[in-house]
Amino acid sequence: MNQQAIKQLLDRWMNDPKFRSEVRQDPAGAVKKTGIQLGAEEQAAFQKVDWSLSDEQLKARISKLP
Repeated sequence: MNQQAIKQLLDRWMNDPKFRSEVRQDPAGAVKKTGIQLGAEEQAAFQKVDWSLSDEQLKARISKLP
């Protein structure tokens, strides 16, 4: 798993409200726009996230990641 790519996306999600909005509408498209390359495992994990949760709920979950 490419931890650096995941960290970049999480940092951007946490700090960029526009990116958060784009991810909620089209997760795969939003990631593609960043130019960050994800492997199959990372793409699958990103698609499994429940983006309907509130920002606060998602931030709480992200902050618990290693």
